[in-house]
Amino acid sequence: MKYLFFFFMLATLTITAFAQTASQIIAIKTQANIMVTAMKKQDYKTLVKMTYPKAIAMAGGDAKMLESMSKGLGQMKTNGISFSNVSVGEPSAIITMGKQLQCTIPDKLEMKIMGGLIATNSTIIGISDDKGKNWTFIDAAGKDLATLRKVIPTLSNKLVIPKMQQPQFVMDK
Repeated sequence: MKYLFFFFMLATLTITAFAQTASQIIAIKTQANIMVTAMKKQDYKTLVKMTYPKAIAMAGGDAKMLESMSKGLGQMKTNGISFSNVSVGEPSAIITMGKQLQCTIPDKLEMKIMGGLIATNSTIIGISDDKGKNWTFIDAAGKDLATLRKVIPTLSNKLVIPKMQQPQFVMDK
């Protein structure tokens, strides 16, 4: 009887842990997709809302970050560059750092430029301070973990950030 009770408790804990992780992964993917859709639509307010707060503070606050995004993406538009596709892949395993959850998410960005399309694969870092219900993101493009940890020391050294690949150009036909 003692073993049956132990087995029941273990099974209950395992199912609960799996359910929490599954709901966290759904939240990560849903919220990362909101962020990349906002990027494609040039919805800067949503982009700022989905950005890790320390990154916003380092940019000088919400208003400065909005201004910077608007200016940068506006210049892209002026130069005939637009997002044609932005997507996210499957998140990595979730890492717990103190009370914070962290993971990496691969993303693919395709931009229409004069004469063709540029495609690149990169990584974003997802961070949750509320047990995985809400996630904010940092673009890790072109940065290694050591560099990112200088700016955000709470990042886990267990995060794996693949080296950024060279963008691929596909000429219009």
